[in-house]
Amino acid sequence: MSNTYQGGCRCGAFRYECDGEPLDVKLCHCRDCQYASGSAFAGVAYFPAAAVKMHGASKLFTAKGSAGLSVERYFCPECGTPLYSRLAEMPEVVFLKTGSFDNPNAVPPRGHIWCDSMLSWLRIDDQLERLPGNPPL
Repeated sequence: MSNTYQGGCRCGAFRYECDGEPLDVKLCHCRDCQYASGSAFAGVAYFPAAAVKMHGASKLFTAKGSAGLSVERYFCPECGTPLYSRLAEMPEVVFLKTGSFDNPNAVPPRGHIWCDSMLSWLRIDDQLERLPGNPPL
């Protein structure tokens, strides 16, 4: 039996649901995620695009990420909640922000990426894998 995950923005104008398990869940410390989250890192759950159904409008901001890939960042145009990202170079994957899940505890991180950009004052003692950049595909 497959799990179904649900989430959306703070105001409820945008909702999503995903069938199946995430491909991976990482805490990303790249500088672009720091800007996008307004925090030290962003929690990101990777799902196959075909497994994600979205309802409602989102707004898009496109930038070059730390690895030079085209990062499309989607957020709620009403309340500003960061929702998901897509990479132009990887259209088959949707990167959902873990804080936007109805139950963020259901998608615990499996590791850290872009640790070369981790803030020097941040201390996380979790024994999870730590990669200097993107995970190998």
